[in-house]
Amino acid sequence: MGSKFYPIHKLTKKIYEEMQEGLDTVAEHLRSMNIKTPTSVEDLNKSIMLSLPEDCFDQEGMIATLAQNYNTLAEQFIALADEAEMIKDQLTLDLAVERARANKKQQWLLKSNLTADF
Repeated sequence: MGSKFYPIHKLTKKIYEEMQEGLDTVAEHLRSMNIKTPTSVEDLNKSIMLSLPEDCFDQEGMIATLAQNYNTLAEQFIALADEAEMIKDQLTLDLAVERARANKKQQWLLKSNLTADF
C-alpha cells in the first residue's frame, strides 16, 4: 500500500475491532426489538451503499474512501437518532448517538493520515 502500510494497517485493525464490537451491540439491540439483522457484509452494504476504492494500490484514495464511508455511516446513525428521538425511543437514540460519534472518530483518524485534501 505504500509508505504508510504499517501505520495504516495498525489503525485499520484497531478501527475494525471497534467496529466489530459496535456492530454486535447494534445487532443485539435490533434483535431485542424483534428486528431482523443483516446476515452478511453484502446485505449491510446493499442497504447503505458504501463506496469501494477504485484502486487498491492508491493508499491516499483508499484512506479517503474509507474516511468517506465512515462519514456516511455516521450520517445514517444521526438520521436514526433523529427518528428515535421523534418516537421517544431513548435506548435507540443513545445507541445511535454512540455509534455516530464512534464513526466520526474513525473518519477523523483516517483523514488525519491523508497528505492531501480529498
